[in-house]
Amino acid sequence: MGTNMASYDTAVLGGKLLVTEGWLWPFFVSPRGQVYDPRTDHWENMAPGLREGWTGSSVVVHGRLFVVSELERMKLKVYDEETDSWEAIDGPVLPEQICKPFAVGACDCKIYVVGRNLDVAVGYIARKEEAEEAKKKKESCERKWRFSVEWDVVDSPDGFSDLTPSSSQVLYG
Repeated sequence: MGTNMASYDTAVLGGKLLVTEGWLWPFFVSPRGQVYDPRTDHWENMAPGLREGWTGSSVVVHGRLFVVSELERMKLKVYDEETDSWEAIDGPVLPEQICKPFAVGACDCKIYVVGRNLDVAVGYIARKEEAEEAKKKKESCERKWRFSVEWDVVDSPDGFSDLTPSSSQVLYG
């Protein structure tokens, strides 16, 4: 890796390892990010839009990178590689009971956010095909997906009220 990072988040997308430093208070310096391609054994700089919009903990669902922002009351967002930009997805913000610090995990089409007191928000991610102008004009057959989320909260037992998560794993029983 070509740079050291004080704190980071990672994701594997399209067979590549994405590593970002993320935004650190007081936001004077743009975050750093690197992408590792194991096929070429090479690190390269992360695209500017990907790096600058990565404002929280990430998961990959439906082959797309989602971020649960660490900034208060923001919607879940998804990265669009073609436009190098982030888009807020349809649906409500993360439920208020889920407080920082939190840990994020995913399985199938669900995002699990474990917050302080170990309360868990389960986000059900739905996708639908969006009809683009080009598709309407029959000029292109490219698909663009639109995403939405619905949240359910699983409250933790009262005995967990002083605990904070450090990581999360989704286990099947």
